[in-house]
Amino acid sequence: MPLAAALAAAGCGGSSAPSPRALTGPGFDFDAPATWSVKQTPQSVEAMQGDRAVSVTVFALRRTYRPELWPEVVPELDGVATRLADQLRGRAEAGTTVSVAGRRARRYDIAFSRDGKDFVERITFVLDGKREYQLLCRYRAGDDEPACAALGSSFRLR
Repeated sequence: MPLAAALAAAGCGGSSAPSPRALTGPGFDFDAPATWSVKQTPQSVEAMQGDRAVSVTVFALRRTYRPELWPEVVPELDGVATRLADQLRGRAEAGTTVSVAGRRARRYDIAFSRDGKDFVERITFVLDGKREYQLLCRYRAGDDEPACAALGSSFRLR
């Protein structure tokens, strides 16, 4: 089952997070900081502020994902995360299995540098039937990141 390439995405830093606003994309909803600018395409929704952003992108899977396929999917997702880290000239930490929208999901943190700044890109893969949802959050390394946590906890399938 091929998995699509990642998009840039980022989170928010600071101690007082702005109020959230619900964003809707093809088959999903999630909350993002209300003050961030939003860009939408037929396959994705991204909220951003400066070099921080959160996004969800949906991709079609060639084969239908079923929960019993999870042991086969995890090594494939691990490989995708490694390739994404290579593209960013960064380093992917070991993936972890988390629960998102009531489903097992796989999350990776990729550390990389750009323009003299250190970033973390958190990528979470949520599989549902013939769809792959990529939740992405990019933020400055060392920053508090409430937008990333809000993305994972507020993501809902419709």
